[in-house]
Amino acid sequence: MCASIGDAPVTDVTEFADARTFLALLPFVRELGINVVAAAPGAVIVEMPYAERFSTPPNHFPASFVGVLGDVAAASSCISRLPKGWAGATLDYTVKMTGRAQGERLLARGRVLQAGQTISVGAADVFAIFGGREVLCGAVLATTRNFEVKV
Repeated sequence: MCASIGDAPVTDVTEFADARTFLALLPFVRELGINVVAAAPGAVIVEMPYAERFSTPPNHFPASFVGVLGDVAAASSCISRLPKGWAGATLDYTVKMTGRAQGERLLARGRVLQAGQTISVGAADVFAIFGGREVLCGAVLATTRNFEVKV
């Protein structure tokens, strides 16, 4: 499999951290039902189903959940550009609501804006999905602190 990162082609994506494995270790990701739809170095797509227990009237996803899903997508995208054995933690993120977050699920498309050794920046567009139609409902910008995992 060949991918490109900026101007540098990557022929072996196994040299990067695995976003799917990293997310599976996070209890809040499991609790919210967040699933990885697709993952490649520098880009991760995640989704979260609507759950009434996490909703606001009238049947909307709260802005904070739009932010969380966008952060997961953006930060995971940054982590996916790190070497194996590395991880990252969100330093901060901001969410801007651009529409109603109402639908069957949310979908966030994350991407790396800057991949650094200790600090990375990612972004995500978050969409509400209803009847197969995507409506942009939020934009997230996230900063991660990257670190080597020492066991």
